[in-house]
Amino acid sequence: MNYKDTINHFSINLPSDWKYGVNKSYPTIKLLAYRIPANKSDTSKHNLNVNIFEAIDNNLDKTFADFSKNLSAGNLKMIDKGDKVINGSKFKWLIETHQNGNNGIQMHNFDFVALKNGKVYILTMVTFSNSFATMKPLFDTIANSFILLN
Repeated sequence: MNYKDTINHFSINLPSDWKYGVNKSYPTIKLLAYRIPANKSDTSKHNLNVNIFEAIDNNLDKTFADFSKNLSAGNLKMIDKGDKVINGSKFKWLIETHQNGNNGIQMHNFDFVALKNGKVYILTMVTFSNSFATMKPLFDTIANSFILLN
């Protein structure tokens, strides 16, 4: 399912069985989406968010370095990082693992960061670490659908 936000200038494809929306308590997060559990014993927490805020400067390398440096969570470990062009926009990405502060479960984040028109766009996809290998192809598909609109 294609989600298009013309106010915040992005579109992204979401799995059709995921729930999505916004939370006015977090004004920089312009989209929250998550997989609906199949039943009460299904505890998977696959989700994503798109966070947009004003850029301090227009240098993606510096913005990404600042973003990476400011990540904080229990037992945070950087797994991988790189560069990628998606639909004509340059992104920097990283994969990190950390402990969830609420329950101690090991999580994986897959983040993509871009700059456009004075805004920083951060796509963050999250899952339990033991599900990451299974979820990564879906996360790659979602990231490859991310378009920064004019």
